Amino acid sequence: MPRPPSFSTHIDSLSARVFSGLAAKAAAKRAAGEPVHMLSVGDTYEEPPEAARVDALHSSDLDGIHKYAPPPGLPKLLAAISDRTEALGRRVPEERLQVMSGATAGLSVISETLFDVGDEVLLPSPFWPLIRGIIAKRGAVPVQVPLFHALDSLDVEATLEAAITDRTVALYVNTPHNPTGAIASPAALDAFVRVATRHDLWLICDEAYQDLAFVDAPAPLWTRDDVQERYVACHTLSKSYGLAGARIGYAHGCAAVGEALRAVQAFSTYSAPTPMQVSAERALRTGDEFLARRRELFAVAGRETAEVLGIPAPAGGTFLFFDASPYLREGESDSLGFLGRCLDAGVLMTPGSSCGADFAKWVRICFTSESLDEHRDALERLGGVLKTIC
Repeated sequence: MPRPPSFSTHIDSLSARVFSGLAAKAAAKRAAGEPVHMLSVGDTYEEPPEAARVDALHSSDLDGIHKYAPPPGLPKLLAAISDRTEALGRRVPEERLQVMSGATAGLSVISETLFDVGDEVLLPSPFWPLIRGIIAKRGAVPVQVPLFHALDSLDVEATLEAAITDRTVALYVNTPHNPTGAIASPAALDAFVRVATRHDLWLICDEAYQDLAFVDAPAPLWTRDDVQERYVACHTLSKSYGLAGARIGYAHGCAAVGEALRAVQAFSTYSAPTPMQVSAERALRTGDEFLARRRELFAVAGRETAEVLGIPAPAGGTFLFFDASPYLREGESDSLGFLGRCLDAGVLMTPGSSCGADFAKWVRICFTSESLDEHRDALERLGGVLKTIC
C-alpha cells in the first residue's frame, strides 16, 4: 500500500533507460557532430508506402479524421485486417479483432486481460526487452527460460516443462524472433502447443515480424486448429510497413477473448489514433510490393551483418544476437566494455542483459535501422573493432 513518495511494487524492476547508459554517451557524441550508427533499437529506415504517409492524409477528404474512432477500430481498417489474416493463413472475423495503439500497448492490454497478480508467464529468452516489464507491471511473474539462442539444439518441450509450476498460466512465443532472428521450426511449434495444452496455458503469439521471414516459414502458430481456444495474437504495422511512429497494431483470439480485449482496451487508450488507422488501412491495401522489396533489402543487410560477426544469417526479423565472449578483455564479466569500444568506433548496440538475465555477455544488433550503404559503414567500423580484439 504505497504512500508518497513510494510507488507500486509492480514497477520495481522497470526503468525508462531500457538500453543502458550507453545511449546517453551516444547522444552526446551525436550532439558533438560525431557519427554514431544507432543499431540498438529496432526501427526501420524507409518511409511507409506512399499512400500511408502522413502527408497523404487530408482532413478535407476524410470526414471525422480528428474525432475518436470506434474503440474496436475503424470499420475499413478492421475489414483490411480481416483480409490480411486470411492471407496469413486463417481469416479472423472483424468482430474478433481489436485495433491497438501499437504492439507494446496491445501486449500490455493482453497482460491486463489474462493475468492476475502472482501468475507466472513462461518467457523464452533471450527476448524482446520490453515484454518482461509489460508482464511485471501487471503484477505477474515473467519466468525466463533460456531457449531461443539454441532453439534447434535444445529439447524445447523438456526445457519448458522444467519451468512449469502450479502458478504458470501462459507461454509467450515470438517468431520470427527478436533478438535472434530465428524462426521456430514446426517441431518447436508442436512442442509449444503440447506444453500449453498439457498445462492448460494461454499462448501469447507476438507476431511483430510476421511479414519479415527471409526463408520458408511454417504457418503462424495462431492459425492452427488445436490452439483456437487458447491463443491471443498481437500484430503491428511498425516493422512491416515502416509505421513505428504511427503506433498501430491489432490483436485477436477466440470470440470470448475478443470481447474481453475490447473491454480492457476501452479503459486503457479507448481507441487508437484515428489518422493513423487510416494510414494503416492504406498500407494493408496497397503495400504488397513495398513489403516484398523490404524483405529483400533486409535479408541482404542481415546476411552481411552475420558475415561480419561470423554467425549464421537470420531467418527473419530485424535483429541478430551474438555471444561477445571472444571480444571481452580480461576481467570483463559482461558485454558493456566491448559495447563501449564499439561506441567509440561509432556503433551503438544493445547489451544482451536487456534480453535476459542469462545473456550478460551477449549483444543485440539491429540491421534495419539505416540504409544499406549506411549500415555497411557501420559494419566496417564494427569489423575494425573485432579485428583489433582478435
